[in-house]
Amino acid sequence: MAKGTKRAVLVGCTYNKTRFSLYGCIKDVRKMNDFIVNQLGFCEENVKVLTDEPVSGITSAIPTGEKIREALSGMVDAAEAGDVLLFYFSGHGTAIPDYVPGLPYREEKAIVTCDLDLITGTQLRDLVDQLPGGATLTIVADSSYSGGLIVGGKEQIGSNAMIPFPTSYAKLVRKSIDFNVLRGIRSITSGLIPEAEVTDYCLSQDGGILLSGCDANETSFDVVLGGEAYGAFTNAVLKVLRNLKDCPANTRLVYEVRKKLKEDGIGVEQNPCLYCNDAYTNEPFLGGFANNLKSK
Repeated sequence: MAKGTKRAVLVGCTYNKTRFSLYGCIKDVRKMNDFIVNQLGFCEENVKVLTDEPVSGITSAIPTGEKIREALSGMVDAAEAGDVLLFYFSGHGTAIPDYVPGLPYREEKAIVTCDLDLITGTQLRDLVDQLPGGATLTIVADSSYSGGLIVGGKEQIGSNAMIPFPTSYAKLVRKSIDFNVLRGIRSITSGLIPEAEVTDYCLSQDGGILLSGCDANETSFDVVLGGEAYGAFTNAVLKVLRNLKDCPANTRLVYEVRKKLKEDGIGVEQNPCLYCNDAYTNEPFLGGFANNLKSK
C-alpha cells in the first residue's frame, strides 16, 4: 500500500427537483466511501463528502461549484510528497465548444455541479499542476464526456478499444447536459458561464490519473434496475475491485471494468478510458489495498 496519506473528495449530484434529475449518484458516493475506507486504507477524517441529498451516517456538504472547488483546493494544499489523492464524481458532464478561427474544432470537458456551475478540465489541470512531487491525484469520473477530463492527460486506454454492448433491459438515464442548455440557464440565473480554455500540454512529470466512465464523445449512464439505481461505471469498478484478491494496476482495472460492463448485460454503450503518465499505468489503483485487508 502507498506510504503517504490518502485523501479524498467524493461528490454526488442528483439535481433533485430539476429536469436533469439522476437517481443513483448518492448511493454511488456511499458505496465508494465505504470501499475506500474499509478496503483502501482511507481514514474517515481525510474524506470529504459532498452530496445534494443526505447520506445516512456520513456528514456531507452541498456540492455547489464553489464548495467543490474549495474542497479540492483544500485537499491539494494539504498534500505532501507521496500522498494519494482521490476526486470521485458521480453526476452530469458536458462539453464546452472551442471555436478558434483557423484552428480545428475542439471541446473542453467539464463536470456539472448541483447549482449547474461547471468545473472544467483546465481547472482540474491547474490542481494537478499544484501537486507536490511524488503525490498523485486520481480522478474517477462517472459522468458523460469524461474522457480527457484532465486537460493534457496522456491517453493510455481510449476510444480505439471500444467493445459492442447488448440491447438494454434497464432504464438508462444519460449523465449529460448539453452545454447550450446550461449556457441559457446560467445566463438567466447569474450571467456567468466559463468559456473553453483548451491548451496543448506536454508534461513529463504529471501526477494526474483519470479513470473516465466513458470516452470523450460518449455518455455515461445512470441505471435503474430492479428497484435499484446506480452509476453503471461506479458499479462495475466496485464489482471488479471486490472480486480481485490483489488490487489491480490502473490499466488492468480499466480493462476489467470494460469487460464487466459487457458481462452485466445492461446495455450501456460506454467505454471507460485511462489517462495518465506512463509511470502510473502499472501502479496499483489508489496505492493498493490496505495492509492485511482483502476485497470481498
